[in-house]
Formats: sequence, structure tokens, C-alpha cells
Amino acid sequence: MIDTHAHIDTEAFDEDRELVIQRAVDEGVEAIIIPAIEHKDFARVLEVAETHNNIFCAMGIHPHNADEINAKTLQLIEDNCKNENVIAIGEIGLDYYYDFTPKDVQQKAFATQLKIAKKLDLPVIIHNRESDDDLLRILTEEQDGKLKGVLHCFSGDLKMLQQSLDLGFLVSFTGNITFKKSALSEIIENTPLDKMMLETDSPYLTPVPYRGKRNEPAYVKHIAEKIAEIKKTTINEVINMTSKNAKRLFGILSMLILFLSIGLSNSSTLYAQSEYEDEDVFVSPYPKGLGFGFDVGTNTIVETQYYKGLDKSISYEGIFFWGATINWAVFDFMMLEATYNYSKNTKIIQKSNNQLGPNIHQVLELTSQWIANPHSRVNFYGMLGLSFFHNTLNDSRPILETKDASLGLNFGIGFKINIPIASIMLITPYLEWRLNWPPARVDGITFWDRGSTEPVKIESTKFFSMPRFGIIIYPSALNFLNFSFN
Repeated sequence: MIDTHAHIDTEAFDEDRELVIQRAVDEGVEAIIIPAIEHKDFARVLEVAETHNNIFCAMGIHPHNADEINAKTLQLIEDNCKNENVIAIGEIGLDYYYDFTPKDVQQKAFATQLKIAKKLDLPVIIHNRESDDDLLRILTEEQDGKLKGVLHCFSGDLKMLQQSLDLGFLVSFTGNITFKKSALSEIIENTPLDKMMLETDSPYLTPVPYRGKRNEPAYVKHIAEKIAEIKKTTINEVINMTSKNAKRLFGILSMLILFLSIGLSNSSTLYAQSEYEDEDVFVSPYPKGLGFGFDVGTNTIVETQYYKGLDKSISYEGIFFWGATINWAVFDFMMLEATYNYSKNTKIIQKSNNQLGPNIHQVLELTSQWIANPHSRVNFYGMLGLSFFHNTLNDSRPILETKDASLGLNFGIGFKINIPIASIMLITPYLEWRLNWPPARVDGITFWDRGSTEPVKIESTKFFSMPRFGIIIYPSALNFLNFSFN
């Protein structure tokens, strides 16, 4: 388990902080993240994180203290983010429930800190209370594919949930979901497991059965239990998925050490030694796993024929083709694709004065795609792969019909647009140009000239210029196949 939001740096834990941390470890908490509230807390937050290898922190100014934002505090945030224990910007956001800071001041402070997060490529931990419209407006304005983060202690409605997920954010739940009068069951039912995380918000919002007492990270398991109950799944599934989500968002690389603990029902406890991961870890706002789609386009076939030293080239333009494709987003920046395309060249009949039959061309493309800007709404990419060709020449003409199979290459460029549909799927229409080239010569039978009365056997090579339009659908349930998330 990972407690993604706990204020264990506060005075409430001054007397027994070490015991609190040890109890969390004993209960299987791998890591704890402490968000800062105001600039005077930064040093204490860093001290707690630096003295424990399973505690991390975030730097930011809470909306209650938004009037603290100035050039000095902004520079302090950036300077502290150089510390390897700082893995996020937070706690930042808007709070209209209390009138501690004017709304316009909060909004400016929020937007400014979002810009810092994008500049430093860090996720954000967002506070929201009775400010849904302004919060979503600012997030929408700032989301350029580089913004990532979590709406902590989520308590919005279904519309707010969907808009937040569509913007590429995760949500986290805390002890209030265990309260008798909680109205969050429907929200949790509609939140995919791969979009949620756990938190305690210690020392606040203590879950049942400890309600009324000080909250602490060891109690995070009760939040996982409640989510499992609502979603009718196992607590292990909730723990595994929420921990994976936290690791990929915050860049925490956990090395789990299994040790025996006599007397526990599971007979084991997991202890985490976590460290900041130096590699860029980005939760894409447009995640993809395995996708299925189709394409259509026009095939321009250029054929070179070789006969008794009299070589000539013939081209056939505007031949319609159609196909189906399977696309596996192995990583955000690299995809593997298998595409089958079929085209039928009937123009050869006209060019040969009805002497020849139609040519059928079938191509299986196994292609790698390399994306230049994987986290943007519009992706630009290049392609390189193998092609397997099966041609039937002069189809249904018994004397003239020949078949050949050969191996070649395909390469090209394209762009695609990512359109999320709720949290169910990602629809990606695309336009691309691709050249298929089988270099080997193949045998065929043709009439060398239109006036010929006898068919002749020739050798020929072809290449296919195949611009196309297509649509791929990526079901969200298959996003786990993308190893960038691991």
C-alpha cells in the first residue's frame, strides 16, 4: 500500500512520529507522501522525508495560504524540488468553503504552481473544495499534454469525476468513504481501478473503526477494504492497482522485501525500500494499451517489367484499398502494429484492352511506430517494418493467372489525434502515408504490348504508395499492456 497524502510532519505527530511510521510499515505501507501546506513548513517536510527512505514529499502552497505566493516563495519551491525526495508539487488548488484567501488570488497561485509543475515535469497534488467549475477551467487551460497529477480526497459528482479523468488526472480517496453517511459509493463504482489511489490525509478524516481518533498512515488499509467492498473485488486487487498507479505517477521505484511475521493471517508483510527514479516518468493524459481498428485509402502501384532487355514501367493510380489493424502501445513512444490490406486493380483490364484480368494485392504489414510527442493530443510519428505480399495476377483467367508471395519493407510518416471517450476508451483517428516495397523480382504472365496475340512470361518488381485514413479504438481495460505504466 502507498499512502499518497499524509501530513505526518505536523505537530499532531511530534510526540510519536517514529512509532507512527513503524506502525505503517508493519501494516504493509510501502511509502508515504507528505504534501506541504505553506512555505514555513518546507524545511520540516524535507527533514522527515530525508531521514526515512520510504517517505517522500511535495512542495507547494495550499489555497488557504495562497497570499504567500511571491517571487521568493516560487523560487523556494523550485529550489527545493532539486531534492531527490521531492516528487510532486502540492498541496495546491482552490478552496471556496473557507474565506481565508480571495478567489482571484487562489486562482492565480494555482495556475502559477501548475506552470512550475510542467516546467519541472512533476505531478501535482490538487486540493478542491466547492470550486469545481473554476478548478476544471484552470486545469483545462493549463493541460497541454504535460500536466499530470491527482485530485486528492475526491468528493465531486460524476460529472466532475469524468471531466477530471478526461483531463488525464487520477483521483484519490480517504477515510470519509467509510463514514455511514458517505455519498461516495457511486463515485467509487464509476472510477476505474487504474485511475485511483489511496490516502489517509492524516491526521484528518480518520476511517471507521477509528473515527474520532487521530488518523495515521497505518489506517490506509481500511480505505482499501471499503473500496474493495464497493467495487466487489478483493482488497489485494485494490492494493496492487492503487500502488501501481502511485508508483507510475510519482516515479517511485519500489523494491519489495518479503519477510515472515508469525501470527499474521497472511504470514507476511511487505517492506518497501523506495527511491526517486531518475528516469522521466509520465502518466500520459491519453493512455493506450491494445487497440483495434480499420483503414481505407488509395493504392498507387508502380510496376517495372523486365523482358529481353526491354524494361518498362507502368503505374496504376487511385486503386481503393481497405484493411484492418491491431495496434499495441508497448511504450508511450513506441508501438507495434499488424495491418492487413486488400486492393483489387481492375485498371489493368482497361490498359490491356480486356486482354488481362484484375490483379489482387494483399499486404500484411508488421510495423513499428516511433512517436515524437507521445503525451500530446496530436501525435506525429514515423514508421518502419516488414511487409508480406501475396499477389494474384490476372485473377480468374485460367491461362494467365499467376500467384506470388514475397517479403519487403514498409516505411512512412503520419499523425493521429487522441480523443478520450469517458474513461471507457480512447478513439484515435489517423492520417498517414506509407510505402510498401518488395525488392525481389517475381514471375508473371502478360501481353507485352497491346497488339500482342500471345502472352509472355516476364519478371517484374512493384512498389505500393498507400496513403490512408484510419481509426483505432483503445479500450481502457487493456491499458495495462502499456509497459510505460509499470
